[in-house]
Amino acid sequence: MAPTPHRSAATAAQRNGAVVLALCIVAVTAATVPNVAMPLPVVAPFMPIFVATVTLTEALTAYLLMVQFVAVRRLYLVPLAGAYACVAVLAPVQLVAFPGVFAPNGLLGGNAQSSVWLWVFWHGGFAFFIGVSLLLRQSRVHGVLSRYVSAAQGWLLFGLAPLLAAALAWLALYGQNLPVLIDGIDFKNLSTSLVGWTVWGLNLAVVAMVLVLPRKRLELAGLFLFVAMLASLADVSLALLSSARFSLGWYVSRLLSLVSSVSLLAALVYQITQLYQELATTHASLLRSSARDNLTGVYNRNSFDIAAQTEWQRAQRSVQPLSLVLVDVDHFKRYNDYFGHVQGDVCLHAVAQALARSVRRPTDMVARYGGEEFVILLPGTRTEDAVRIADLARRAVADLRLPAHAPGLTVSFSAGCATWEASAGLPDLEALLVAADQALYQAKAQGRNQVWAQESRVLRPASVYGEPQAA
Repeated sequence: MAPTPHRSAATAAQRNGAVVLALCIVAVTAATVPNVAMPLPVVAPFMPIFVATVTLTEALTAYLLMVQFVAVRRLYLVPLAGAYACVAVLAPVQLVAFPGVFAPNGLLGGNAQSSVWLWVFWHGGFAFFIGVSLLLRQSRVHGVLSRYVSAAQGWLLFGLAPLLAAALAWLALYGQNLPVLIDGIDFKNLSTSLVGWTVWGLNLAVVAMVLVLPRKRLELAGLFLFVAMLASLADVSLALLSSARFSLGWYVSRLLSLVSSVSLLAALVYQITQLYQELATTHASLLRSSARDNLTGVYNRNSFDIAAQTEWQRAQRSVQPLSLVLVDVDHFKRYNDYFGHVQGDVCLHAVAQALARSVRRPTDMVARYGGEEFVILLPGTRTEDAVRIADLARRAVADLRLPAHAPGLTVSFSAGCATWEASAGLPDLEALLVAADQALYQAKAQGRNQVWAQESRVLRPASVYGEPQAA
């Protein structure tokens, strides 16, 4: 298909939409032809509104295409952007020079022929630059050239289009030997001259190029570039057939110019929206993956450190308790030696998921602390509740019935709980971690597979919450 800014395949709905729009353009054009020369009242605001809309959309499209070029560094985007920049320069000049809009004979010192020649350069330049883009995209040297053109050089090349448009605008305004194409509001000379039909033939040729040039897949932007060129061809056709300003064909041709102007912009905006949604989803996924331990699926140490510091500060402000539970899988080195490291990884994942299922509140966190150690962060939780949650987790692991390193034993863990409260006397988060670690040490020293807690610097067994297991 045509060169496209973003190579995303069009969906069936988008293809159908483009087809429907193309058929509407053809239908409107065909319906207008029988009465194409019918005179209509002069609508004073029409030209300013029309040109302002075209200028804005064409300038925005040119900018977005150049942004695409900077991102993907595909050289064909430069002349494609240049086509829209050319119109963005010529359209407002035509408005200012158009008789009766700001002055009876227009402004800028032009003559009666200026506005019609600006129209010629507008529609001819648009088709010309798109044709260059198409040919460049299909050339064998395009890939090579794209690799050697920097972003700055691309912008410099792009600048040639508005410079050429400015030169053509000067020629239309002040050229002394330009052929006469209009008499009053009658531009039959344009319709019968080689100039007008050259513009028409150039637009037709580009429409044909969009359709026949080789393509790998049907792309969204390519579809709507075709719609844009089809609307431009219909615009030129009706303008030539109408042969007079303020006729039915003249008004409809300018409405088709709007369609041509907006078509590719709409596709670009849609693609940008899709890309933003994809980026947001990817970013969220990356954040989730960076916060998780790859092996176990629970949060990693860095995520815990950040969350623990946040919850510590919140606890200080709100004077609410904050509990930590340190968990260590019993005899895990022996498990690895007996079953191997691959099975050891399976065991750690199973234990971690059992721990994760044991906490219910969104503010609670289970994280891998290191090796076979895990930590449970429990904001707003007192010691007795923390011990209860730890034991629920211990029982959940026991229910897995993972065979241990010796016959008759299953995988278990030991846990140590510590809680900060206003009266606990723990000066900082590190002290809370140390207290939990001391409780964990006692749980291991007393036979493992049990939970110990530390309150007010006094270690106490949670005997009801443990079933010591032999080594």
